[in-house]
Amino acid sequence: MNLFSKTVPLTLLLIAFSMSVFATDKHFHPKGKMPSKYTVELQNGLRESLPFEDKRDFDEARKGFIAAPPYRQIMAEAGHVAWDIGKYDFLLEEGKDFDSIHPSLQRIAILNMNYGLFEVVPGIYQLRGYDLANISFIKGKTGWIVFDPLTAKETAAAALKFINEQMGERPVVAVVYSHSHADHFGGVRGVVDEKDVQSGKVKIIAPIGFMDHAVAENVYAGNAMNRRLFYQYGVLLPKSPFGHVDQAIGKGTAAGNLGLIPPTVIIEKYIEELTVDGVKMVFQNTPGTEAPAAMPGGLCPAVVYITCIASRTISGSASVQAPTSVWEWTTATTGPAATIPPKPSC
Repeated sequence: MNLFSKTVPLTLLLIAFSMSVFATDKHFHPKGKMPSKYTVELQNGLRESLPFEDKRDFDEARKGFIAAPPYRQIMAEAGHVAWDIGKYDFLLEEGKDFDSIHPSLQRIAILNMNYGLFEVVPGIYQLRGYDLANISFIKGKTGWIVFDPLTAKETAAAALKFINEQMGERPVVAVVYSHSHADHFGGVRGVVDEKDVQSGKVKIIAPIGFMDHAVAENVYAGNAMNRRLFYQYGVLLPKSPFGHVDQAIGKGTAAGNLGLIPPTVIIEKYIEELTVDGVKMVFQNTPGTEAPAAMPGGLCPAVVYITCIASRTISGSASVQAPTSVWEWTTATTGPAATIPPKPSC
């Protein structure tokens, strides 16, 4: 029985039951109403005043696309549907404006429908549309380094299987938890076997304080966090233009088996360098930013910026527009150069 087995299953089961879809031209509830003329006027005004003619994000969101899987539904080990991006296909009706959805929400909801395997830069890949976060794969000398293995074991396992089918099978040699939110570590058991972690065959890397905050948020405060999830994202609403449309930072939350394997490598210093499977990485501890325990990381020598933000497709961008070095970003975001430790030797 894993750490979250007593606090999470009810949440995920309720989410699974909400994965239904209704006609897009009729409210899913008998007491539901169509948008009033005032709402329609407001939505039309927003469509005219905001720059929806700018389609660059849609072009960038497709950059690096390699392939989409033949399925749009992933089953949970317990027998229910863990993930079903097909329930949102109503968003793909070309030219359709939904007066029941804020135009900006509809826009990001469509951008978040990008589904499948993408190449960010040579050697770095993302599987998108499998969960709330995106899962990233860095190609090392002998295997994959996985950044942020999603919420659920089942979606993470499906992502690993698909990239191995498309790019050639490779073992997972390391996993990086960018921060202590469950959608960035909960699927770890879908990509590695805990025995391999315990033997030292696979490294799990996390920021200082990770375990304390992961347990505090998901066990000690688990019930309160679950209630917040229901209200914040409306995850129990049916998938419909009148219900659940998107979660803005991602399409939705997978309803599978959430677990945790404790990290074996802790990033303790403000700036710390680490070489894993021939890939040199630079990590920066940034507690209290995206989460109480958090860290972005950069890959040398090309210095591709990887972070918890990189595990999202922000504004539909297919790649994170990084500074020319991790050091430039660090200097720009933390203050005077005098307060910065020595520059990493990328």
